[in-house]
Amino acid sequence: MIHAKTITIRTKKEDSAFLYHVLEANEGLTAYSTVNQVQHHPFRDVQLIFSPECEGDVRALLADLTDILVP
Repeated sequence: MIHAKTITIRTKKEDSAFLYHVLEANEGLTAYSTVNQVQHHPFRDVQLIFSPECEGDVRALLADLTDILVP
């Protein structure tokens, strides 16, 4: 049985469409879900779900996206 790993990231609402597009373009790397979306909140929290074998690639992708991620 494989145990999935998760990381939750935050992006500004106006950057979320770009983030989703990048995640879709890297098909098979990670699944994702928007967490607790509040209608007028300026941020989107996104949970990434991936296999342990993909962790290095997921972290490398996130490193390339630091300009749109909120610490």
